[in-house]
Amino acid sequence: MVKNWSRIALASFMVLLLGSSAAFATTSRVRSLANVGDYISDDSSVNRWYSTLPSYANQVNAEVGDWTAGLVGTRGLSWILACGEDAKWGTYRISLNEGSVSQPGFWIGNPFYQLHAPMDFGDLGDPTDTDGPGPNPGTFTNTPLNRWDVAGGWELGETMAIGVSITQSKWAYEYSDDTPSSYKTSDSWLTFGGGFTWTNNDNMVLDAAVNIGMAGGEATATTATTTDKVEWDSNSAFDVLARFFYDWKDDVTVVPVAEFTSSDYSLKTTPALLAPNGHKVTDFMIGVGLNMDVNQDNMLVFAAEVMNRKFEDSNDTTFSSTFSLNYLPTLRLALESHITSWLTTRVGAAKYLVNGKDEFQGGSEEAGAGTPPLLFGPPALAIPSSFDWFLGCGFNVAEWTIDMELASETPFSLGYWLTGYTAWGAFGSDGPVGRISAVYNY
Repeated sequence: MVKNWSRIALASFMVLLLGSSAAFATTSRVRSLANVGDYISDDSSVNRWYSTLPSYANQVNAEVGDWTAGLVGTRGLSWILACGEDAKWGTYRISLNEGSVSQPGFWIGNPFYQLHAPMDFGDLGDPTDTDGPGPNPGTFTNTPLNRWDVAGGWELGETMAIGVSITQSKWAYEYSDDTPSSYKTSDSWLTFGGGFTWTNNDNMVLDAAVNIGMAGGEATATTATTTDKVEWDSNSAFDVLARFFYDWKDDVTVVPVAEFTSSDYSLKTTPALLAPNGHKVTDFMIGVGLNMDVNQDNMLVFAAEVMNRKFEDSNDTTFSSTFSLNYLPTLRLALESHITSWLTTRVGAAKYLVNGKDEFQGGSEEAGAGTPPLLFGPPALAIPSSFDWFLGCGFNVAEWTIDMELASETPFSLGYWLTGYTAWGAFGSDGPVGRISAVYNY
């Protein structure tokens, strides 16, 4: 008996050490599979396809870590609860988050929150501070913190479901002293999302969603003789998307996806600043994926996407610029393998074929794979690397499913996990695990 328990303890330790995982859960799973979340079913869908919420009831989700941000701003815990027998009164979710929805937490798989939040384009700041970055004096560098995030989903019979999501990120500060001077600033982003699902309960499922975002707040600096003010001029974002699962064969599902997103953020000031002082970003993407069960233990996903992304000045002037990116196409390939009942491994790759074009000052053009011009600070996303490689794994323990996103050099550094090592790969000295996601089902 003692010998058996020793083997169990050793196996459990090796699971933790190697970062193994089971399928059907979390953003870490999706990211390890080359970001193919739109083409598979996964628990993290509730943060993008809101009407899928009733399918993932009665669970607790945890997220922590990201290669680009470390731990700061990435930690969150959410609870999804079905109310009534068979969710008669609906399914609801509440999330507690450390940072803003634009930071890599639960919403990291949703480009609307990652690329079209106002925090990515420069925020409100002290208009009297001429040392701030960009042409906007005193750009406030702190991202508004997420105050609350709630969602609900309801099944309408056996073939339809709807879902809604509301989030708000906000920050406010006020200062005054014995002089007539005072300073007051606030910054926020409020989002409303809705989703719809339809199925014929045979071989077709349609998911659709829409998002609306609105920025708010202002900054005012007052002295005995002057009042300087910064406030939003254009402050909105809009997103509409849909995907369609079609079971072409018993082991092959075809999934077309389409999405259109537009955001426009700019400021107006007293006294006035020179334009341009904001960004308008427009994305249009269409893709198609094949989700194949190679056998009982292996799933293969292949997807091809075409996308146009355009950065423009929010307020046109004779000095305005436009930068556009054409992804023709992006190719994604991922394999998920169930090695044992508790161990799953994942590997993925993405290839980006991108052309960029600048248009500026009177219509002259410059084509090529360059970087966006500096308008109101740099755009949220420049041209990505032409190739990305992904690794991931995790494990099942009782009612827990835990996934990990691993560094690409991890297989070459296994001997140094406990004592540290000098990483030679893309992630420098960040270590072998970049992100951990967990789901507890009850």
